[in-house]
Order: sequence, then structure tokens, then C-alpha cells
Amino acid sequence: MKSKLQIIQDLLKEEKQTVFSEQPNPLTTEEKMAFRQALNTFSQMGESVYSTGKLQTVVENISKVVETANRLVTEEGNDLVDSVSASRQFKGITAALNDFKKSANEVMLHERRMEAAFEDIATGIQKYYEVH
Repeated sequence: MKSKLQIIQDLLKEEKQTVFSEQPNPLTTEEKMAFRQALNTFSQMGESVYSTGKLQTVVENISKVVETANRLVTEEGNDLVDSVSASRQFKGITAALNDFKKSANEVMLHERRMEAAFEDIATGIQKYYEVH
């Protein structure tokens, strides 16, 4: 068993490496080619980031479907039992629609944040490289 003094001496003899002194490994040719390809397709990646408003259109269309279905059921409901049942059912559908709208708004908010972050990335990269 090593003495405490020997352990301390061994620690002092070890090569010291810090996070700041380590140099990254040089890039391989394959990594450089992959980077060049990524720069050439950077704008295509951006197309995936930017929303096209499809989600907003889907929310509007589903809202119209639910509203129209509710109006049709209440107009056609002559039987008291059916109208009570339909009313209960559409309360659940309306609650689900509200959850859907809320979730869609959250997604659209995150999409806007993602778009802003992508623009920041693109601006930073374009300072050093030509991006296509």
C-alpha cells in the first residue's frame, strides 16, 4: 500500500491537462467534405425550419368543422334524449378543440423561436463561410 506522501508525489508527476490546453483533433477530409455539403444545403435546411402557415390553416379548418357539426346536430335534434346526449358529446368535443388550439399556439410560438435561432445561426455562419 502506498503512503500518503507517495500518492501525493504520484499526483504531482502526472501530466496536467486542462480543458483549455487540449487542442481539437484536426478535421478529416471526409468531415471537411461533409461540412462543405452542409453549407451547400444550408438554405434547404432553413426551408424545413420556417413554418408555412399550414398549422394555422389546419386549426381554422378543424374549428369550422366542429362549429358546423355542432350547429347541424342542434338543428336536427328533435328528440329530447338525443339533444341532451349530443350536447354532452359536443361539450367534450369543444374542450378537445380548445386543447388542440392551445397546443397549436404553443407549437407556433416554438416555431417562431426556432426560426429566430436559425437566423442567428445563419448570420453567424455567413460571417465566415459562403452559405447556399
